[in-house]
Amino acid sequence: MRIFFVLLLTAIAACQQDQPATPSPETETKPSNIQIVDVATLDKYLAQYAPYKMFFDASALPEQEKTLLRKLVEASKLIDEAYLLQTSKAGMAMRAQLKAQSSESAKKVLTLLRRNGMPYDQLQGHARFAGDEPYYGGHEIYPRGMTAEEFDEYFATLDDADQQAFMNPYTVIREDGNGGYRAVPYHVEYAEQVEKIAALLREAADLTKNTSFRKYLLLKADALQSDDYFDADSAWIDLEGNPYELVIGPFETYSDEIKGVKAKYESFVEIVDQEESRKLEVYKKHLPALEDNLPIPDEYKSNVEGLSAKFVIVQDIHRGGEAGAGYQAVAANLPNDPKVHAEKGTVKTFWKNMFTARFETIIRPVSERLIANEQQQYLSADGFFQFVVMHEICHALGPRTVKVGPKKGQAANAAIGPLYNALEEGKADIAGMLSLVWLMKNGVVDAAREREFYVSYLGSLFRSVRFGTQQAHGKAAAMSINYLTDQGAITYDADSGRWSIVFDQFENGVRNLAAELLILLGNGETEAVRAFFDRWGVMPELQAGLDGIADLPVDVLPEYSIKWD
Repeated sequence: MRIFFVLLLTAIAACQQDQPATPSPETETKPSNIQIVDVATLDKYLAQYAPYKMFFDASALPEQEKTLLRKLVEASKLIDEAYLLQTSKAGMAMRAQLKAQSSESAKKVLTLLRRNGMPYDQLQGHARFAGDEPYYGGHEIYPRGMTAEEFDEYFATLDDADQQAFMNPYTVIREDGNGGYRAVPYHVEYAEQVEKIAALLREAADLTKNTSFRKYLLLKADALQSDDYFDADSAWIDLEGNPYELVIGPFETYSDEIKGVKAKYESFVEIVDQEESRKLEVYKKHLPALEDNLPIPDEYKSNVEGLSAKFVIVQDIHRGGEAGAGYQAVAANLPNDPKVHAEKGTVKTFWKNMFTARFETIIRPVSERLIANEQQQYLSADGFFQFVVMHEICHALGPRTVKVGPKKGQAANAAIGPLYNALEEGKADIAGMLSLVWLMKNGVVDAAREREFYVSYLGSLFRSVRFGTQQAHGKAAAMSINYLTDQGAITYDADSGRWSIVFDQFENGVRNLAAELLILLGNGETEAVRAFFDRWGVMPELQAGLDGIADLPVDVLPEYSIKWD
């Protein structure tokens, strides 16, 4: 049982820093106080994160460009407000109170709140570190306490139009005052925030000299105020020659533990590396061949002919909303709308500064402990980068909708539910490795680097699995390690506590796993997906090896700063 103490947040308490730290019972009951875990637990949670400075010098930029970037950063900061309203209103109130405090405990809690977006640590299975409210997986999107079963029961009573509204990624579910529920569009629920953000985007549009970026910003402003993102997403994919980029809006559905369909607001302000981005264009022409290479019947495959696959390498200078909380992404394949995927394509973004941060502070130290000594020579930052590139490419491959059975035509995420995210992440990992094999065999990528790619992939899996099986990437990584070990593609030496790739078995193991994951996606059967992860997405056999790295950080804690003058 955790020991809790109370952090006083009244103005009087703030002035009494010379008083004893232990509060009286009377003080503990005041509603203006925040109950928090003991300092040792706060320190334990903070030790999971490796601080890493993300500095950008904007001082030499022309004043107009500086003003443009300032407006984009301001919009990104406002996304935080919308995200917190979606995630934890209690946590939002705590943040406002804690900013006025100067104690070390207050600073530690504030850091954890910023890192998690809520008063629960995501790396500790949503263990509470502040407040007294139990964790709820529906966050602020659903009426507190609503279960998936209760949602489904009420959903069955609705007509088609209301059912579509309830499953829309951009609606919240609220009580209607008559014993039932209603779906409220995001742009209505979060009108105060999105109107301010939209205004900033329109002001920024007037400052850019790039016509495609101007068009995108104006369409995105409209989209935020209507929740209709198709035109804005299409304009994003069509961007050309833009030195700056803004990813903003509700995208990922990882945190919806009720139905797995509700998107959270996030944002990235980015400096585009045009030269490095062009180097990835070679992969575009191979997308149809990579789809054809998937080890599934043709009826499960998707048509990727004519789709735009935009590759962008950037440095991000600010992350807002869900992007700044929890899992720190090094890459993304967006947007997630199946209609945009089918009719237009995607943008595959790679944050090179976060790549460096993750590899140097997390993957390399973990791999040096867990990978066999004789295979350490194959671990490389570029090997990790190539794996992530293929992971993002393969989000666009394979079934996006159910291909067979009674759910045929339904979006895969809606058909499968919350487990879809882990399944999709696992598919992108494994199909990515299989596609890398194809590229090596066809001379697109240097086949002499095969062992480098495989070992760097293994190091990345160990990094992800430490997030635990409650998180999509962690569950997917655990599943992959367990399955590939069973296939003889990976081995574990209990004496040394180290893992190895079995090079002559690896491709076969990857191919078998890819087939299973892709079929599960195409079938859209929730219970089949659950049974698969119940068997493979577990930690017990992995835990012995992971115990040896418990002292190492699990993820990056980025510290962004910009020099304007």
